Amino acid sequence: MSVGKEQINKIYIWLAIGFILMLPFFYFDYSPKDNVELRKGIAVVRYMSAQRQLQRSSFLVAYPEGTPEQFLDWMFSPMGAAEWPPYEGGLEFSPEEEKMVRKTGMPFIPAGLLLIPHEPDTENGRQVVVSADAETRFLIAEGYESPSDPPVLVKEWAFPEMGGE
Repeated sequence: MSVGKEQINKIYIWLAIGFILMLPFFYFDYSPKDNVELRKGIAVVRYMSAQRQLQRSSFLVAYPEGTPEQFLDWMFSPMGAAEWPPYEGGLEFSPEEEKMVRKTGMPFIPAGLLLIPHEPDTENGRQVVVSADAETRFLIAEGYESPSDPPVLVKEWAFPEMGGE
């Protein structure tokens, strides 16, 4: 009977070792590497619409109800645009300062990428168009390489409940 328990214990040990050896594969990023700038632009919108950022910003002062539509109004207003993260390679920071800011987790807007509300801007190229769905309380970000073509990247996420409704 003790021989059977030893074999069972060995099986559990081998299963645990196998699981531990497989763990790194769960952390590999298998997503396509295309549209890196568009992904970074969408990451900026996600960052700005995160509950923690909204509570630190002027958004709830301007819009206490805190709906997704109001977020778009705020984000693309002068008050909201003043709180946008900086553009990559802009003149706001020296390269050393830019590295330090990146370490805080703040994303940078890729150079040459526009963030646009509601509809694509037909006069500009690469852009992320941000819209809101009032029924589902979702923000929708669509990445366009060219405004005349369909979006090449679409991401949706729930807008946080701000407690005003």
